[in-house]
Amino acid sequence: MIMIGRECEMADGLLSEPLEIGPMRVEGRLYKSATSETRATTDGFVTDDLLAFYDPMAEAGTPMIVTGNLYISLQGKSAGRQAGIDNDDKIPGLREWVDLAHAGGAKLVAQLNHGGRQIAKLAPGADRIVSASDVREPLYGTKPSPLRLDEIPGVVDSFVAASVRAREAGFDGVQIHAAHGYLLGQFLTPHTNRRSDEYGGPLDARARLLLEVLHAIRERHGDDYPILVKMNGTDDLPFRRGATTPELVRVAQWLQDIGADAIEISRGHYESWPGMVQGNYHGFLKASVTEGPGVQSPRIRKLAIRAAAPLVERVAGRLRPPQEGFNLPYARLFTEALDIPVIVVGGFHTKNAMEAAISSGNADAVSAARAFIADPYLYRAVTGDSLEHPVCGYCNGCIARFSGSRIDCYSNDIRAQRETMLKIARSNSRLEG
Repeated sequence: MIMIGRECEMADGLLSEPLEIGPMRVEGRLYKSATSETRATTDGFVTDDLLAFYDPMAEAGTPMIVTGNLYISLQGKSAGRQAGIDNDDKIPGLREWVDLAHAGGAKLVAQLNHGGRQIAKLAPGADRIVSASDVREPLYGTKPSPLRLDEIPGVVDSFVAASVRAREAGFDGVQIHAAHGYLLGQFLTPHTNRRSDEYGGPLDARARLLLEVLHAIRERHGDDYPILVKMNGTDDLPFRRGATTPELVRVAQWLQDIGADAIEISRGHYESWPGMVQGNYHGFLKASVTEGPGVQSPRIRKLAIRAAAPLVERVAGRLRPPQEGFNLPYARLFTEALDIPVIVVGGFHTKNAMEAAISSGNADAVSAARAFIADPYLYRAVTGDSLEHPVCGYCNGCIARFSGSRIDCYSNDIRAQRETMLKIARSNSRLEG
């Protein structure tokens, strides 16, 4: 394969090419991006149901799997039945998760997260919902209180402690979640960060918390443990003061300088809907308030959302229809500016689009989430000879229901195709065994 910078000629097996992420060698270029599973216990312990979701992905040889966002503290727990990494008592279950992934040859990366203001209901034992500033979250209606200066070191310590648990459990690395409008992203974004102290105002101050988290984790582990960061390529906040793409690229350069091993590029905050989850939206809002995070909302709020849903969903469908690789224009800017690997997520489901994203130099690897829910054998499908496999229709039913209902494909037809595929594959495996 001829390489010119990061651009290369299209070649068979491009998705099977290894990639070095810090000290970790990953045997391929298509990864499972994080998804909120809603399959843990109510107090955050790993369950058989959660492991069953990941089992076929590992079985298919997916090179790297990133967990759903693991909450680092009760204050940061952002969803129902979310898995946690906030206490040492979680380690045995997390170790089972690692063992399952390793049995299939997959690298497993723990995504570490604090939800900030994007929390529908405060977890029992947490004191209050916090953010950079007291800007109300419009989808949930929650009004956070600003983190006090004396509380910020505790947040950093929680990220570090979570990374230590991840390593003890056997995870191959950690990913710091600074995308999608969670706490670290709330500090980066001017719209949600209106502080006048050393954590607000100019870019270097808004990035301070994220940089402190990465620096502290890197200091704790040294250079021999992979640390990835997930961040936005665009905040996608029209008529609000989002962090600009050039600003985010600059932050990524600072992250690289202090020890990040790879950057994954996504987009948006919760209030960026529908931009964060481009696709189809029919029934999305009804599902979100009857089966998803909106179940916790006041009755009048749910009635208003359901009344507005038909019009809002039609407009959303016109503004943000399904598009494969919709974050590629942003990812390229990061790839041009960085020496560490850049991974891009955003609607990928076909081999051609994935290979083109890499061969064009837009990114070093691609990741997918919804496509893996529809087809957990996706990596096998795009790197082998399999032509018949379920393909995500981007109905977004899985996203609409997170936090209230277990993650799954909510298209009856696609789910049936998936179950048939899995049944046949496992039957063939038993015969071969």
